[in-house]
Amino acid sequence: MRRKIIILLFAFFAFHFAQAQRFDARGLTFRDPETNWIDSVMATLNLEQRIAQLMVVRVPLDMDDKQAKAFSEVMNGYGVGGVCFFAGTADRQVAMTSRFQRDARVPLLVTIDGEWGLGMRLKDQFSFPRAARFGELSKDADSIVYRMGEEIGRQCREMGIHINFAPVADINSNPNNPVIGTRSFGTDPERVAQLASMYVRGQQSQGVMAVAKHFPGHGDTDKDSHLELPVINHTRAYMDTVDLHPFRRLIADSVGGVMVAHLQVNAYDSQRPSSLSPVIVNGLLKNTLGFDGLVITDGIDMKGITNSYRSGNAELMAMLAGNDIILLPPNVAEAIEAIKTAAVQQDSVRRLVDYHCRRVLKAKYHYVRPYLHNDLRVPDEESREICNDIVTDLNLNIDRRIDSVVNRAIAAQAMPGCQIVVMHKGHVVVDRCYGRQTYDSSSAAVTPETLYDLASVTKVCATTLAVMKLVDNGKISINDKLSRYLPYLKSTEKTNITVKQALSHCAGLKAFDALWKKTSVRDSIPMLIADIPLSGNNDYCYSDFGFILLADMVEKVSGKTLDEFVAENFYDQMGFTSTMFNPLNNEIPADEIAPTEQDSLRGLIRGTVHDPNAYAMDGVSGHAGLFSNAREVALIMQMLLNGGELDGHRYLKQKTVETFTRRHFDKQGNRRALGFDKQLFTPSASGQVCPEASQASFGHTGFTGTMVWADPDYELVYVFLSNRVHPTATPNKLAQLNVRTDIQSLLYNDIRK
Repeated sequence: MRRKIIILLFAFFAFHFAQAQRFDARGLTFRDPETNWIDSVMATLNLEQRIAQLMVVRVPLDMDDKQAKAFSEVMNGYGVGGVCFFAGTADRQVAMTSRFQRDARVPLLVTIDGEWGLGMRLKDQFSFPRAARFGELSKDADSIVYRMGEEIGRQCREMGIHINFAPVADINSNPNNPVIGTRSFGTDPERVAQLASMYVRGQQSQGVMAVAKHFPGHGDTDKDSHLELPVINHTRAYMDTVDLHPFRRLIADSVGGVMVAHLQVNAYDSQRPSSLSPVIVNGLLKNTLGFDGLVITDGIDMKGITNSYRSGNAELMAMLAGNDIILLPPNVAEAIEAIKTAAVQQDSVRRLVDYHCRRVLKAKYHYVRPYLHNDLRVPDEESREICNDIVTDLNLNIDRRIDSVVNRAIAAQAMPGCQIVVMHKGHVVVDRCYGRQTYDSSSAAVTPETLYDLASVTKVCATTLAVMKLVDNGKISINDKLSRYLPYLKSTEKTNITVKQALSHCAGLKAFDALWKKTSVRDSIPMLIADIPLSGNNDYCYSDFGFILLADMVEKVSGKTLDEFVAENFYDQMGFTSTMFNPLNNEIPADEIAPTEQDSLRGLIRGTVHDPNAYAMDGVSGHAGLFSNAREVALIMQMLLNGGELDGHRYLKQKTVETFTRRHFDKQGNRRALGFDKQLFTPSASGQVCPEASQASFGHTGFTGTMVWADPDYELVYVFLSNRVHPTATPNKLAQLNVRTDIQSLLYNDIRK
């Protein structure tokens, strides 16, 4: 008992001692680790050094080791807060960064102006296209900008850079603007806000501060503030709606910094540049918009300031206006002396120095300290490959040639509309809808939610998946005879047909027969197939009948109909809501389903399967009947491209996927894999797949105007869905015009750039 009491007392005093360390000397104020660190640094700094912490200075170009050492000694003597690199090579910058940080008493903020990547400043590093190029992206592909920001942030962090002065949040509203132009994401405030937000979130996810610039908006000027002071004459109402919109969005998204431009914005302050104006910095940015991050001037050495303000005086005005960081002062000594003189004369200025110094140290606590002891390194070849992939995906998404091919096809009435989804290296890079569900101008526009009759794509997105799953589970083998599971085949000449032969269209089955004319009873269709004579050999002959028998096998082995089996094992687990047989029976409104043919017997076919044999089987068959949209079908193909895995969930064994997506009868001249179609042995522009597709690629086409294709060699998934059979299946203009394969060729050409 005594020992327990001692332990409890020890724990009690230890707890209260620990708590005491978190309060100030009076025991009144909570002291978190951030405050403790800032206080400890502040205690080591005299007035001049606190002022110097507000300065981020330009690193001179082309310094040798001796010059870099001298520069470091001078800047460390002042105690400047940070440095900004503008040119050189990555290895040289890493070497200098290491020296500067090693010499600094207080860790430095290392900054760069790398809007389109480190290559904007470092000649041996990667440059992304300008922001305007990303501004052409479709809204569904904004994640490409996030990936760019993320990769730029990652490279900055590896090189010891803590702040990248990007993105540009200006609206490119003046075609005569000499300094913004393609640096802006575009002319639409909402679009600029969205893309800048993606950039910010991507970069800051890597622990590198993003900086929105140039507040309050440098887009509508015809002068360059590097050379003179531009004047903005818009009303406050206009600026609130247009120029300030992206900044408001980025502030809400927790952007770490905002750079204030050198502009004369007459609606707010007709006497001072925005960067030196308390009305704009403290009033508009901080008080009105509620920004509480790091406020940074644009370069104080720009002529928009130096033409009218003396060195030292401009820096003092910038601090008094509310800026935390004074960027690129022309003369550090004069700037420190001017602010020090004012601080000695006025306590209010002295308090402002401390206030801004603490804010700079707060930024260092979050963006410098966590990475200070990391080994710095130059971005490697893998980084360049990631950048190239992002640019490839950018090109794929905004390739207007795709629009041209599709619009030409719609104008030729090869189809009333379509969906296209392309995934590259696991990322959606094209997600577009075109046209309408019918040629009627009042018809509903095609949307991502529009369902299409997949026709023979059912063979790979339903039946083949089901057979693969049964193989995975050890329920069947591809070398098994179908008659083992379908007893009605045993007494026929089809008794020796194997699962592999049926999947590869070399079972000797007849190409086609209008079975629907002979029966309307679902279960009798397979029996009719059993009675149809074989062709007499096992040469390749594309036939629906093998897949009708395979679907029957799935039901016999699993105890579930094909639609139930694939929903349970694939679609439901993938979270699909649009991939199904008989969508009308699943409460999908008819007006969300693209109609197919205007049939003489059935009328307008909409929501029920187009294929008459599948229709006779109540809409559930192994060769046709599946409905879906391009997004969900693309995920099925991506899962297969991944070797049976998607988003961390394994649906099929990789070995099974590899077995089913390779040829088994190529020596007999059969190009087909198991269920999947393959590239022609000798690729042709008139083939079912574009000639650029590799021999490793696999997929399928559908009679209604559909196509799915995956290429492991290029990590590419291509899905094209249309209802080209509306209102009549003939002539097949979609095939005649090579619409699907021409678009596919464009994709490969972009990847190969």
